[in-house]
Amino acid sequence: MYKNRQYSCKCDCKRDDIDAIQKGISEIKEGIKDIKEGLDDICCCRIREGIICIEKGLCKVEKGLSDVIEGLKDFDFECDYKSNMGIKEGICDIKDGIKGVQEGLCNLQNCCLCEGIDLVREGLKALEEGLCNLIQGVNEILAEREKRRKHKCYEVCFEVCPDTCPETIYDKRYDEIRGCIRTDD
Repeated sequence: MYKNRQYSCKCDCKRDDIDAIQKGISEIKEGIKDIKEGLDDICCCRIREGIICIEKGLCKVEKGLSDVIEGLKDFDFECDYKSNMGIKEGICDIKDGIKGVQEGLCNLQNCCLCEGIDLVREGLKALEEGLCNLIQGVNEILAEREKRRKHKCYEVCFEVCPDTCPETIYDKRYDEIRGCIRTDD
């Protein structure tokens, strides 16, 4: 009959959906793993299997990059220039890595094993660096958002129910402790 109209101090702030970005990052990781397996196959004289594995890994990396870019279209960037640069550098490094792996793959398919392996390794290094930069940039943005969300939630919580808000409880406890300390001047 009567609805409970008490406000709950639990904040249900909406977080941005970053599933496409996370999916893309996972796909890039899998692609890098496949490229490494392909290099191992080539080093064990299984050239054909290695080339197929590198091609498969390259496709996964390209698909993952397109998922990341698609996810970033809906992603609200923060004013924090450092994290935005990390994402940009990560994407550029991944693109450079893709080009390097493609060139190496072309050499491998044309029986230039030494040059091909070197180019694939250089491309793989760029892919890994790009992935690290991308992950770091996204994590910095998410951490900043979480910090802002908590601050906003504490402000709302304090206005609605100041006696049970975690920040208020901490402040009251601090005042109690400070009041117990004697200052003899």
